[in-house]
Amino acid sequence: MNTRSATRGLGLLTAIAAIGTLTAPVAFGAPTPVPAGTSKKLPAQPKDDFNGDGYADLAVGSPNGRIERKNGAGYVSVVYGSKSGLNLSSKQLLHQGVEGVPGTTKVDDRFGSSLASADLDRDGYADLVVGVAGEDPTPEFPFYGVMTVVWGGPKGLGRGTAPGKVIKGAGRHLVTGDFNGDGNPDLVTGEYGSGLRMLHGPFDTAGGPARESSTPPTGDDDDRILDGIRAGDVNGDGITDIVGLHGWRDDSYWRPELVFWEGTPTGPIAYRHIKDQKRRLVLGDTLDVGDVNKDGYADIAVGLLYGGETSAEVPSGGQVTYIKGSAKGPLGSRNKVFHLDSPRVPGSSKTSGGFGSAVSVGDLDGDKYEDITVGVAGMNVDGRRAAGSVITLRGTASGPTSKVSKEFHQNTKGVPGSAEAGDLFGNHLKTLDANGDGREELAVSAPGENENAGAMWVFKTDKNGVTPNGSFVYGPETLGLDPDPVRFGEVLTY
Repeated sequence: MNTRSATRGLGLLTAIAAIGTLTAPVAFGAPTPVPAGTSKKLPAQPKDDFNGDGYADLAVGSPNGRIERKNGAGYVSVVYGSKSGLNLSSKQLLHQGVEGVPGTTKVDDRFGSSLASADLDRDGYADLVVGVAGEDPTPEFPFYGVMTVVWGGPKGLGRGTAPGKVIKGAGRHLVTGDFNGDGNPDLVTGEYGSGLRMLHGPFDTAGGPARESSTPPTGDDDDRILDGIRAGDVNGDGITDIVGLHGWRDDSYWRPELVFWEGTPTGPIAYRHIKDQKRRLVLGDTLDVGDVNKDGYADIAVGLLYGGETSAEVPSGGQVTYIKGSAKGPLGSRNKVFHLDSPRVPGSSKTSGGFGSAVSVGDLDGDKYEDITVGVAGMNVDGRRAAGSVITLRGTASGPTSKVSKEFHQNTKGVPGSAEAGDLFGNHLKTLDANGDGREELAVSAPGENENAGAMWVFKTDKNGVTPNGSFVYGPETLGLDPDPVRFGEVLTY
């Protein structure tokens, strides 16, 4: 679909005089800061609430973005939440050199190559960690560049806050959580071979993390590549655990296996493999974590597009596996599998693929059971190949169910635009409660949109889950930028 006309139809700004200082969000009652070094827990607030107003905000990384005529300099766009949800009139563009962000824009720095958020300095405002994969490689960190912490505050990210903090070694993957149970958010970066690098909180705005460590090595770390990590309390002990896809390339096959790092008072211990009912390793390409059956343990959703050596066991259209959490950790022997040929799941593996291109776990209907949204980027829509769609699976006491599954795409009535071949709608997903009503909205990317310029769709939710009513779309032109082929929406916060 060409969303440029749809975007203009929203009456949005198409030019921005100063892209680093867009309309500032308003803070409603700034939280009282908590001194660094304390383990006192802060009141619950959205993880991505950068201005402390109680509403989650959406950050999108565009590492291929062009800034100041520098290709691949990269940028991050932020749309702030409000009582009516994400508000496109309250947006911000971050890149190196704007207020609160150190550095200068350079070709191929790839600012925004990875993202994570948490209140790292414990002042009541979520902070944003931005990977800058191409910045200043060193012998110690030749592949990762740096990561920049942009501090949150009452005016939003970087506005009137301490200067951002640069930390060597960005990591391909970032995730936050309290991985040692001391009450302070920690930051984890994924690295090749050696496992995970831990940056322990609380963070000091000038000095960075309180200390660093790494996960213990295992016998099969060599030549491994981490393909994704997510955080959640899978065993219900009050300490955040880490779930990851850890694999290697064996001849022509890529084998990302599901592994589990248990959080303990001394930090995560060496990972263990998660096995399925047949006692084989669970393979996957995408994952997310959340409490689908409302039993107090975070569960795991894993998308697998291709089976590699196990391809005969994986439907050609892909599949999603649900794995229960428990006091013993993930129960791989108690899983459920969904695919395009499952009863009441829309579509067919004979005509479409990509079921599991993305997975996101969040409570879409407010019933306290978290639901699973599945991206199907390869879905053929009305004969348009790989136009893409998303399918929701409702959470219940017995786990996810397809009985009331829903499908949405660009040809769904009420959704802006129209499906076109290669849009890859559903390639990335994120759920977030941007209006504070207890239900999470759904953000969907289509990086192939507008000849690879890319775009993001935002869906409202009601008591029945996702609804097309009130959905909207935005992309680079909304930010006052040229519609370059940046594949907008390929990097989201998790």
